[in-house]
Amino acid sequence: MKRIAVLTCGRSDFSIYLPLLKFLEKSNDFDLSIIAFGTHTSHHHGYSLNLIKKEGFKNIIPIDMLLSDDTQESVSASMGLAQIKMASLWSNSNFNLVICLGDRYEMFAAVASLIPFNIKIAHLHGGEKTLGAIDNSFRHAITSMSDIHLTSCEVHKDRVKEIVESEISHAVYNVGSLALQNLTSMSLMTKDEFYNDFGCDLNIPTILCTYHPETKDLAVNLQHTSELIKFFNKTTYQILITLPNNDSMGSSIREMFINHSHENDRLYVYDYLGTKGYYSAMKHANFMIGNSSSGIIEAASFGCYVIDIGNRQKGRQCSNNVINIDCKNDNITSAVSQIESMGEYSGTNIYFQENTLKKIIEIITNS
Repeated sequence: MKRIAVLTCGRSDFSIYLPLLKFLEKSNDFDLSIIAFGTHTSHHHGYSLNLIKKEGFKNIIPIDMLLSDDTQESVSASMGLAQIKMASLWSNSNFNLVICLGDRYEMFAAVASLIPFNIKIAHLHGGEKTLGAIDNSFRHAITSMSDIHLTSCEVHKDRVKEIVESEISHAVYNVGSLALQNLTSMSLMTKDEFYNDFGCDLNIPTILCTYHPETKDLAVNLQHTSELIKFFNKTTYQILITLPNNDSMGSSIREMFINHSHENDRLYVYDYLGTKGYYSAMKHANFMIGNSSSGIIEAASFGCYVIDIGNRQKGRQCSNNVINIDCKNDNITSAVSQIESMGEYSGTNIYFQENTLKKIIEIITNS
């Protein structure tokens, strides 16, 4: 039996992992441990560790590594704390493979702590670019430290090969995005079911907003949030906001959105909706706005248009449902008018492949 640990540092990567985690949990060929850290163990960010427990997973290892604020110093210190705590975990474990995903600074710290232990590492979503976030550096560093690469499209596979050069120890595969497996394996909520669970009526025309800080240029974040709030004040749409993660300035953005929700009864704010709730909101919303990777990777499969603001996702490959703009009130209004004139999106999703989960299972089984 192969002993596998999966690293999850927040609700976004957990939702992507979910089909894989469910398979590994049920399989007699794998012994699964879920290592939950980052915002999963933060009450300030909604303590999404409860989401993992709610799914029924048995072997969950929580690690508390976030400091109480999100200053640049605290982010850096949290990385060091993660490495210290992870070192103790790895020294007392006997994993055959550790699976990681993406580009978060917490994920980088966890993977870096693995290197002295010579445990094989598999990385999902390497080779991508997000030029407006420090995550871009962390992603490529994780790629360099990993042994197995499970990329989301061909251009990302090619970029991973450039990063790792010609080292024969690296195995690079284009498998598509695992997140899109949820579309075939998950029964989403009706509008009435969503209302019963979250109190937001999606029968009303709704915009789904997820905005995270730009970490390359911190100065733009409060300006962007203010411009979004100006738009929310004048639009007739209902606004459903999922709050940002623990990047630098995330708390300031959270506070602005929460405070404004007390003044605008068309604005609904949530720490998290869970995988099923978030995808259900994406399915039923008129369109999305913000700078979340979910708008780039998943939204096209729901026929959902996305207004992607600023530079956080700049450089990422996009399907034709995405409109990128500078975050100014007039630009947002123009992009909304453009979407309203285009009709339903019926294009493809460049991140979708058939049998992504099956491909990943075959690769990790034979590695």
